[in-house]
Amino acid sequence: MAQKLLTSGHLLEMFMPYRKDEARMLEVLRRAVKLDFYKGVELGTFFDAKNRKAVRDILEANHLNGTTFVTPYVKENKLSLSDLNEDGRQKAIALVKEHAGYAAETGYTNFGVPSGDDPGAEKREEAKKVLADSMVELADYLKGLGLNLTIEPLDRYAYKKQLIGPMEETTQWFAPIHEACPNAYIHWDSAHEALGKTNLDDSITWASPYIAQFHLCNAILDTEHPCFGDLHMDVGTAPDFTTEGFLSPEIGAHILKKIASYDKPAGIKDVYVSVEVLGHPGDDLWLKEKNAREFLMKCFDLAGMEY
Repeated sequence: MAQKLLTSGHLLEMFMPYRKDEARMLEVLRRAVKLDFYKGVELGTFFDAKNRKAVRDILEANHLNGTTFVTPYVKENKLSLSDLNEDGRQKAIALVKEHAGYAAETGYTNFGVPSGDDPGAEKREEAKKVLADSMVELADYLKGLGLNLTIEPLDRYAYKKQLIGPMEETTQWFAPIHEACPNAYIHWDSAHEALGKTNLDDSITWASPYIAQFHLCNAILDTEHPCFGDLHMDVGTAPDFTTEGFLSPEIGAHILKKIASYDKPAGIKDVYVSVEVLGHPGDDLWLKEKNAREFLMKCFDLAGMEY
């Protein structure tokens, strides 16, 4: 193996009903730390300064990597970093920079942004250039804060219909951005690649120089199925891990081994993997966390890799 992958918990997604309740999210973090399994955590923005300090203290005391995504906040404000209207794009950049400041104070390392909706074939190349300009500006700004910038390619044609999608095309677009800004990376996600009908091995190969972190995410790929799409659905559970989605422990293990076979991207201390499942109001959220954790353990075990 060229690198050792480290386990992360996507606490923001699993405990999504608590996203705006910072006190509860802090307790989630404290309890997750006691599991002594995760080497990294993914959380949202903490707007309260005391809570930012509390999270930072926990991360530092437990030597945990912290990741956050500005995606929910950009979408809530109906903004886009690829907006062809310059006023709209500048509003998006300002919002992202505001959250980046919070992220730096919280002690996070990686900071993820969305690409925005696909405007269609006629305006796509212009939108990609605008997004590249946004990425370079933000990466330079984040560098001063000690943060890495990540972007997650989503599916363009299947479900989310985002601007940045097909991985081969994405990496060609991303290469000059990374060359100009070495702290810019790609966040890889199994569900988006599968929904986009991209061969997973090919996708990983194309993205491997830039993968700073990645998600094992399940999805139903049958377009006729009522639950088709990127719904961050549950993974299968022990003992047989049966699921209507495509993501079995065997596929997860294969992904782990494939990514681990490549060298870490330059500038990245460690690459982290988490299972992405969405918590809903009324769910037993800690059971959801347990199932996701056990699935990740199973993937590592089948891959013959330590966690």
